Amino acid sequence: MNPTQAQIHSAGDLANLIRPIMGDASNIVMGVALLGAGFAALLGNTQHGLVFLNAGFDKPTGLEEKSIRYGSLAVLAFAAIVAFVYGGSPVELIFIANVATSISTPVAGLFICLLICRKEINQDLGYKPPRFLQFSMIISYLFILAITFLAF
Repeated sequence: MNPTQAQIHSAGDLANLIRPIMGDASNIVMGVALLGAGFAALLGNTQHGLVFLNAGFDKPTGLEEKSIRYGSLAVLAFAAIVAFVYGGSPVELIFIANVATSISTPVAGLFICLLICRKEINQDLGYKPPRFLQFSMIISYLFILAITFLAF
């Protein structure tokens, strides 16, 4: 993805990487891309993370719940403080967040595979074990795990 081995220290450096393809529009395209990524990461992932946290504590999980809204506000405020204290390029913070995601996703996938293979979960509800789903989940998990380790 980076055949020139250019060092990336800012969003402008990222825009320069796509300049051969996009021309003078590369700055605008990169700006819109970072805006979209920031919007999705800050709002969408924050709310979804808090929904999962509330589900774990057996609390209401609707996006309109006050606990989700106030929790999202607290997370966003904390993220803003970290960004201002850090003072460096947000590209480095995005890289750190992506590395953390690359580590946490396989761990979460392991627990999901372990949960779907538990007999008690389906027996308590009166269902047969979903063998095809279990097989598919385990194969998918192993594939993602292999891709993650090859990426590192």
